[in-house]
Amino acid sequence: MIFKDLKKALAGFKSSENKTRIVFVLGIAGIMLIALSSLNTGAKPANKGTESLSSEQDYIESERFRQQITDELETILTNIDGVGDCRVMISVEGTSEYYYAENIDKMQEYSSNGSNEKYTNEVVVIDSGGTKQALVRKKVKPKINGVVVVCSGGGDITVKERVIKAVSAALNLSYGKICVEGKTKIER
Repeated sequence: MIFKDLKKALAGFKSSENKTRIVFVLGIAGIMLIALSSLNTGAKPANKGTESLSSEQDYIESERFRQQITDELETILTNIDGVGDCRVMISVEGTSEYYYAENIDKMQEYSSNGSNEKYTNEVVVIDSGGTKQALVRKKVKPKINGVVVVCSGGGDITVKERVIKAVSAALNLSYGKICVEGKTKIER
């Protein structure tokens, strides 16, 4: 309806001598279209809320993972002869990554030009207590970038070497990503 009226108005302006009216009307129409397109209040805000919630949950899960590894390392390292009290700091990169199970269908078409293969992927969804969820095939924990250990016996080269070997073996880190320092008194 609006477009029909606009078309009639443009037809009337086209025959007139004043071309600036045409430009003015087209400008107003353009502004109206821009205003109408910005009124889209559909799913965008809901998605942003979901993304931030998911991001917040990922961060909390990553922090839990980091704290669990820190606690386990402190327990192990204090049992090494000569280490004494120790504090551990772990740097973690990213969050957990999920790999979902998929159904992959392969279709092969034959023609005079040869054969074509077509693949379709579909994520496997399961019903869990009335809610549908994607089936997780594999979950990869965040990547550990480095470890700092401050311990009472860290000044002794032999103790330092044992701590580095233990951390390297436990977390599969290269020696260059592990720092061990000594301190006479550790405060918590």
